[in-house]
Amino acid sequence: MSQISGPISDGVRAAELLEEACRSAQGAPKAPRIEVVRELALDLGRQLDALSVLAREDATLDVLTEAAICCADLANLAACNAPDLPPDAAPHVTEAARLAAGTVGALAPIIEFGSGDLDARHAENLLRDVRSAGWRATFATRIAEGPGGESRSG
Repeated sequence: MSQISGPISDGVRAAELLEEACRSAQGAPKAPRIEVVRELALDLGRQLDALSVLAREDATLDVLTEAAICCADLANLAACNAPDLPPDAAPHVTEAARLAAGTVGALAPIIEFGSGDLDARHAENLLRDVRSAGWRATFATRIAEGPGGESRSG
């Protein structure tokens, strides 16, 4: 199942894009807040990188679900903080949300398919978590893209 780490690597790239967008905003009016967002993006990127390594070694459904949850968090972080970033950072923020949501979308069917081999309670918890992550990531992408489905760059 080493091909599983590919989608998770997209989540890592999404974290890098958000971090780059935040780094480019140094000196912005809300720089302290943006620095916190940058640190959170870095932390999520590190978590996803570690999960990618775990997925290469043993892609358990728990690892994949955790990666999906991290990516949903990342998409939300991008979408909720896009208005505080300079307009030229908007394409990076939108792409970060899209990549993170895409990772959730790629992992969800794998988790759903594999959950049939688990006990009912464990499967129910994983499915609830991955479906919630999918909904949150999709919603965050819509927010990041703005009303017209495009980047918020204006």
